[in-house]
Amino acid sequence: MALPRNFKMSADKRTRLGSQLLRLAKRYDRALTERLARWNLSPTHYEMLKVLYAAPDYSLTHSQLAEAMGITLPSITLAVKKLSALRLVGHQRGEDRRSRIVSLSVKGAESLSVLYESYEGFAEDLFSAISDKSATQVEGAITKLLSRLSAMEETRQTSAA
Repeated sequence: MALPRNFKMSADKRTRLGSQLLRLAKRYDRALTERLARWNLSPTHYEMLKVLYAAPDYSLTHSQLAEAMGITLPSITLAVKKLSALRLVGHQRGEDRRSRIVSLSVKGAESLSVLYESYEGFAEDLFSAISDKSATQVEGAITKLLSRLSAMEETRQTSAA
């Protein structure tokens, strides 16, 4: 698409929104990463511990974790290796030899309770800048955008194959 001759920044709000979301995501990720650094964890590791804690028996398969977190199986495998090395989770083969089950360890649950205070307090403080109603609307819009982006990526991958 050619840049129109009468281009004005004010007419470019939707594209600027994407740039603002990207900046917000990067800064939020950096702030969370800094808060978790002393535990040698990333935001993904923390999120995985929370998802396991919320699971009925503190255990999920790799596939269930990937679906719950919206990330790929290879990313789950890497995170499980790291958390396992720190003894925050345990893992074993499922009944089906291809499936792997990840379980939150006692040390993982204890660490999560310490992390929760710092991590969630930061998020609560940051997001208190918007009302609950606005937060719900923003969450809905982001969910739609992520879904749309996934569909666009799938279409592109299908047409490239």
